[in-house]
Amino acid sequence: MKKWHLWLAASIGLVVIVGMMIREFDVEVLSRIDLSPRFFLGVVMGVLLFAVQNLMLTLRFRHLCQRKLSVAEAFRINVLCEFTSAVTPSAVGGSGLAFVYLNREGVSMGRSIFTMFAALLADEAFLAISCVLLYFCVPSHLLFSLADGVGISVDATNEWIKGGVQVIFIVSTLIVAVWTAILYLLLLHRPQILGWVLKGCCKIPFLRRFLPKVEKFSEEMTMASEEAKLEGGRFWLQLMGYTSLAWLSRFAIVVAILIAFHCQGNMLVAWCRQWVMWMISILSPTPGGSGVAELMFRLYYSDFLPDASVAILAAMLWRAIFYYPFLVMGTLVLPKWIARN
Repeated sequence: MKKWHLWLAASIGLVVIVGMMIREFDVEVLSRIDLSPRFFLGVVMGVLLFAVQNLMLTLRFRHLCQRKLSVAEAFRINVLCEFTSAVTPSAVGGSGLAFVYLNREGVSMGRSIFTMFAALLADEAFLAISCVLLYFCVPSHLLFSLADGVGISVDATNEWIKGGVQVIFIVSTLIVAVWTAILYLLLLHRPQILGWVLKGCCKIPFLRRFLPKVEKFSEEMTMASEEAKLEGGRFWLQLMGYTSLAWLSRFAIVVAILIAFHCQGNMLVAWCRQWVMWMISILSPTPGGSGVAELMFRLYYSDFLPDASVAILAAMLWRAIFYYPFLVMGTLVLPKWIARN
């Protein structure tokens, strides 16, 4: 991992925050922030939810590897994957390198590839199913609209933005649903399809040199599929349980932040809006959705916060809890892992 990747990931979000502060931040707001027990309770809740999220992901890696990894090893794999996600575009994610990390920890290549695809399948299935349920169960004016108080009034402009957000959410959900179906097909029914496609690509002259690696990967993909077929229903239910708790904890961090800032409003709606924010951020070309996430937070939760300055501070605290720790942990874990492997 090159240093500029790390600096880019950290700086984009900070640049957006600084830009919003220059335009809208009022220093006097700092004096109005109530550092009461409720503020610290909200921060502690956010940190605990972050811990639960990572505990679930750590246990998921152990579960997928049939407990062949210790808790420490599984946690290290999780940190490496989340760090990769933090420094690459959201659509790329860190799961794509999970099989490399796992194989270097002593897990067989077949099981490593199975773990990578099974984790991806569980994540995408959770998002696809939960987004569909949200779309049909939560009124659109609560899920997609932007409130007054952030320079965007509740008028035709807001309706236009709301419509755009809704369209992006629907398109992202459809993409995730299709990707889920493809992963299911590749992992459990037709693993050879991916090999056929890649081998077909290797017929292009400048890609022919990759053919031996593609053939090896195709064999390993078949091994991964055989691993998947050996697992029973209880295994997949446990996998979805760990996955669901991890995502629910991740999205609930924003509720803890709103509690810390003494926000009023329906916290269930605030929680549900995290799904919309995530589905928009996965289309962002920036590392870890940096910039887009901060801007969306400031716009999307303005109806819960008293003014724009508080919204900026809340966005900073939100990212400080669930995003920047991975940059710090990754820079500590990755060099040692590379040296050891």
